[in-house]
Amino acid sequence: MDGKIIHDGIHGSMKISGLILDLVKTPEFQRLRNIRQLGLAYLVYPGANHTRFEHSLGAWDTARRLSSEVNLSESESMLLQVGALLHDIGHGPFSHTFESIYRHYVKEHDHMRLGQDIILGRMNITESENGGRIPEIIEGYDYDFTAEDVAELILGRHEKPYLGHMLHGDVDVDQLDYLIRDAHYTGVAHGIIDLERLLKVLKIHEDELVVDEKGIEAVEGMMVARSLMYSRVYFHHTVKIAEGMLTRALEFALEEGHLWDFWKMVDCRVLVELEDLEGLPAEIVRRVKYRDLYKAAVLASADDLSAEEKRELLAAYRNVKRRQEIERALADAVGAREGEVILEFSIADLMLSEPRLKATEINVLLDDGKVEALTKVTPLANALKRRQTPRWAVLVATPPKYVSKLRDVWRGIVFE
Repeated sequence: MDGKIIHDGIHGSMKISGLILDLVKTPEFQRLRNIRQLGLAYLVYPGANHTRFEHSLGAWDTARRLSSEVNLSESESMLLQVGALLHDIGHGPFSHTFESIYRHYVKEHDHMRLGQDIILGRMNITESENGGRIPEIIEGYDYDFTAEDVAELILGRHEKPYLGHMLHGDVDVDQLDYLIRDAHYTGVAHGIIDLERLLKVLKIHEDELVVDEKGIEAVEGMMVARSLMYSRVYFHHTVKIAEGMLTRALEFALEEGHLWDFWKMVDCRVLVELEDLEGLPAEIVRRVKYRDLYKAAVLASADDLSAEEKRELLAAYRNVKRRQEIERALADAVGAREGEVILEFSIADLMLSEPRLKATEINVLLDDGKVEALTKVTPLANALKRRQTPRWAVLVATPPKYVSKLRDVWRGIVFE
């Protein structure tokens, strides 16, 4: 069968053909070349310029290999491979950076639902006349699944639970690729995991994906790597400051009636459109472009907050208008302009962007044939659940000249 060879920096040479090649050729998939996997993390880790395109191919290759290891049927294997390839097809510019905006301003969309709509042909997210053909391509092959099956699988749903677990579970092909890939391109050693071993010790038992007892250490290593990468990279406070700044620029543009189709754009287009608006959006974009970022005035841990304060912050995070009111009050108190004070609450953000972080419930198939939850077999799984990730819970950032004043007044304003 004719195909193409893709040389990947993580998995080496990968041969794609047939259905996978046809899907890779679509405008919707090619669009992912222009969306950074780690948003604005390149401002802290200069090598972090890899894209959703690379990660999606890596997740596909990992799914292909796992399918072989657990002896999936040809049709199940291809369904998993297609789901892995397309699981991020709905991502908007800068990946997770604008998740809170999806929830508030574009209520009918988030990247998961957008992905489903694209897979089902309900939406053309590109300007190409050849867009919207993904369901036709899938159903043009003689496999025992439909585009609807793929759309459900990317949410981890399937009548056979092990297929959902493989793509959206405690240990899945998505995480296995992004942890290795993100560690490689950021230069941070924490994300190194034993992929070869993990693929060998995952099993299907009574319709569930389990880990063989002899593979417990490999799973522990993956979960430790995941926790450390969230602390060190994904929720690095400078990364979150940059993302918060760009989010505020986009919010301002949306409030003024601009960029309502931002979720269809790629990274560079959003920056160009925002800079063309002048005013606050343009100023923030220039700051981000030249890494003239706000500074952290407050980095408070969860232990620094009372239960009531945590509840107030969570309520503010869920209500964008309330969070904007607090930011304006903080700016007024220190003489800053609107948009020059940003408030981030990591715990709620983490729940939104990666609910799997604390997922340590994969079952272990013991040597005697019994099945136990990982948390029952190793104390490390429970320890990771208790570990605070990231170390900060509340971040307040502002231009350097307001840092000292803001540090003195923030608590009285935020929790008035």
